[in-house]
Amino acid sequence: MRDNQAIKPDKVFFNLPSLVKKDKVAKKKGATDEERALALLADTDGWGFLKKVIDRAIKDLDQINEQAIARGASREEIGENAIVISLAKGVIKQIVDKVQDAKEAFNEPGQKG
Repeated sequence: MRDNQAIKPDKVFFNLPSLVKKDKVAKKKGATDEERALALLADTDGWGFLKKVIDRAIKDLDQINEQAIARGASREEIGENAIVISLAKGVIKQIVDKVQDAKEAFNEPGQKG
């Protein structure tokens, strides 16, 4: 490189592994913007941290009826709790599955992700 030649960001930054992977995801044919965004999200540290928060929330939901039983709640209250807990966990699971499915759809076979 000559001293008076400009440094081009595409030569430096677009060869970084994280950006190359993003480019591969962007080129995946037939994918929606949402699927690409979720696939990229699933590979971030932020998703890992959020997943831990979600897992703790599910454990907290599981303990609601244990606590209700310990304080002598009625069967009706315990039953209502069980229904609400089951529905909440189902919605949470759908969200997590959507992100995980997008990640799996975009990872090449044999590629860690």
